[in-house]
Amino acid sequence: MPRAALAGVLAALAAAAVHLVGSGAWIAAGVGFGIAFIVIGLPLLGVRALDHLLYLRRLAHWKPVEGKYYSFGNIALAIEDDGRHVWVAAADLQRALRTTDAEDVIAARHAGRWRRDPRGKLQLRVDTVVQVLATAPGRMDPHTLHLRRYLEREVLFPAAQKRQRRGGNAG
Repeated sequence: MPRAALAGVLAALAAAAVHLVGSGAWIAAGVGFGIAFIVIGLPLLGVRALDHLLYLRRLAHWKPVEGKYYSFGNIALAIEDDGRHVWVAAADLQRALRTTDAEDVIAARHAGRWRRDPRGKLQLRVDTVVQVLATAPGRMDPHTLHLRRYLEREVLFPAAQKRQRRGGNAG
């Protein structure tokens, strides 16, 4: 409402200036519209430009972690999609499952579907983790069921959709 009132006042001032000037009505109208643009338009454009700059800054800030941050039960999961398979850090998975198995036991349980990242940390294929969780002895534990569904819905399904959109195979 204040913006409309301000526009009305400015229009009235412009009309009064046109009436007073007479033959210079076009000049007065141009000056009035110029003043109206300076008073109303420039701040609005400035706010939009500032908003767009803040948006671009936010994009640049979060770009390194976009699509890479996953959390299950306040436990951050390091997930990496190499374009072919999706991998989860074994240490993070152990914290999420509340287990303390040794790395060689975990690797043996995931039979050839594990790797070491450049820092030497064990990573497991998420599809294999889901399969192991579905057939493990404690598979009906609510926490295990919840983790398995989380990995399927929040990690595997979006990764398959992303591959499909890129034109690659989804499996």
